[in-house]
Amino acid sequence: MNPVGDFFAAEDLYPDLDIGRAVEHLSAAIRCETVNHVDHSLTDFTEFDRLHVLIKESFPAVMEHGTFEQIGHSLLITIPGCEPELRPCLYMSHQDVVPVIRGTEQDWTYDAFSGAVADGYIWGRGTLDIKDMVFGILEAAEYLLSHGCQFRRTAYLAFGDDEETLNQGALAIAKTLQNRGVHLEFLLDEGGGEIEDGAAFGAPGVIVSHINLMEKGYADLELSVESAGGHSSCPWGGSSLERLARAITAITDHPFLPRMPEPLLATFETLAPFITEEPLRSLVQDVHANSVAIAACCLEKKKTFPYVTTTIAPTMIEGGSSACNVLPQNMRAVINFRLNRGETTESVMAHCRSVVQDESISLRFLQANNPSSTARCDGSGYRWLTEALSVFYPDVLFVPALTAGATDARQYERICDTCLRCSPFMAEPDEVHTGVHGTNERIPIRSYAQGIRVLIRLMELANL
Repeated sequence: MNPVGDFFAAEDLYPDLDIGRAVEHLSAAIRCETVNHVDHSLTDFTEFDRLHVLIKESFPAVMEHGTFEQIGHSLLITIPGCEPELRPCLYMSHQDVVPVIRGTEQDWTYDAFSGAVADGYIWGRGTLDIKDMVFGILEAAEYLLSHGCQFRRTAYLAFGDDEETLNQGALAIAKTLQNRGVHLEFLLDEGGGEIEDGAAFGAPGVIVSHINLMEKGYADLELSVESAGGHSSCPWGGSSLERLARAITAITDHPFLPRMPEPLLATFETLAPFITEEPLRSLVQDVHANSVAIAACCLEKKKTFPYVTTTIAPTMIEGGSSACNVLPQNMRAVINFRLNRGETTESVMAHCRSVVQDESISLRFLQANNPSSTARCDGSGYRWLTEALSVFYPDVLFVPALTAGATDARQYERICDTCLRCSPFMAEPDEVHTGVHGTNERIPIRSYAQGIRVLIRLMELANL
């Protein structure tokens, strides 16, 4: 596939958009080390305070026309519309970033919190996940307000502080808006952010990008077992490590049945005219009737298998012996599940309990939630978003889809039936895959500028 930049268009729109200034703002934001922790005693909230000061100083028109509220360390900026009878829109992202893995600091070309601007990129933790969207939203609103745009619909700019950990910031904002009687026309959150070949869906040569309508559920299942330990010469009944390993294997050896969630049905319905590879070419002639067979095809490909099944990923094990000839005592492990549509936290627990025959293995969820609802794709929000994206990426087919990851968007379902997950900041797929939560996270300046243009156009369309 060609470089992502080859699919950019209309870069001459909004010619007075100050890209250099926007880059400076994002660079300064990266220098704020807004790492939040589950244990808040480890969080340096002065870094969030620094970021808030930067926002206030960098976007004077937003501050003049909007109301700035701090809910905990999350932010809600309200730009009132002149037609209050119209349902408002919400543009969201999160301020927090993941830490740099200890011991990898020297692997970064530029320091992870330097905000370096070099080689055509802005470098650092948060450039892709996802301060680019926080500041891109602010840049778009600032541009419109400073050019005299009168918002017809109220616009909310909402930036949680703990998406990478507890998601309580977005929940607090959503509850605040709910208590005020707000019901949204649509919201836009992170997701997608890649332009790629459609080969995984049987449509090689078709360039696609995703607008995610739902996210899978999430569960961390802890398995624990107690043992008296002892000398390794007498492992009567099996060591705690052996029993724990058998339980993990029992779960991973019993995968969940594949299912086609609604957004993936919509993906294949949209792509059907372009699918050339068999058996998918024949199957998509009637996507609904052939959904089981299509799901089976998806299960065979690395790219698509997470979309059709509840995934099972053992991620942690603790408590092993520190000596080779000593039996371990109490041990625990964690398996991470991403729940497909049709599964619930209760059904996952029941499934695991049924296949783990050893009653001495305790099972409990550390955290768990069900799959999100599915956003509407037949309303104004989806139409405006696809129209805005198509102006700047005209040769890309935007398709409804779902994400295997988790976002803050699910927290707003109580006040919104159109929770869209789609970042307009398009980077190279390999840069996204290695940079998000990884080393040398960076965004091309050109991609950042193009994403801001998309957001400006989306805000314009929402206020026509």
